[in-house]
Amino acid sequence: MLPLDDSGAVGQPSFIQRYDIIATVLDLIQAAWIKVCQKPEINTQSDEDTIAGALHNEMWAEKERRGIHGPPRIENEVATRRSNKSLKPDGFIDFKMVYSCNSLEDYFGIECKRVSSTKPDRNLATKYVLEGVKRFVVGTYSIGHDYSAMLGFVIDGKVPECIDLICDRLNKYKGDISLKEDWIDEPGFGKTPNLYRTRHLQYGQKDLMMILHLFLIVN
Repeated sequence: MLPLDDSGAVGQPSFIQRYDIIATVLDLIQAAWIKVCQKPEINTQSDEDTIAGALHNEMWAEKERRGIHGPPRIENEVATRRSNKSLKPDGFIDFKMVYSCNSLEDYFGIECKRVSSTKPDRNLATKYVLEGVKRFVVGTYSIGHDYSAMLGFVIDGKVPECIDLICDRLNKYKGDISLKEDWIDEPGFGKTPNLYRTRHLQYGQKDLMMILHLFLIVN
């Protein structure tokens, strides 16, 4: 594979294109999600951890089906630390897509949240922002990284309505999440449906972080 740029930013591997690993992860998620939705134990009442766990298992199965023996290594419910001197985790992120054996920080981080635009679950949009997006911004997850992602598990089947509600919450808490670029479509990773992005200034960092937002409908 072609070498990446030599900026030396955390979260950028030296042996694999960053775009390639993210595109691969997004493609694996889409294929694995079809299998997740076929599981009788996964439904709109399932909690976030159960859905994410099913996705983890199916992503590994999809890697095997494709004969992918290298990166990414898919880790679920993994500890994160703001500093390599931290003795205790600052948090536990839903997914680390690890693409290097040389550094603990060479990963693409993904946090998952259930979302809905329908009562009584409209408050999930606030949790998506303050308990998801904000954890990247304050450095609980993916400190110093330039890319990360949110997965929205849509439990009411209404993706456009959920997006509208989340955008409203993003604007409401714009200062809390250091929002520097408004919500836009993200066309840079192939034909991935329901993929968007925002840009934020992560606390203590000089460069903006791009957060991808991918929505998956729970059947």
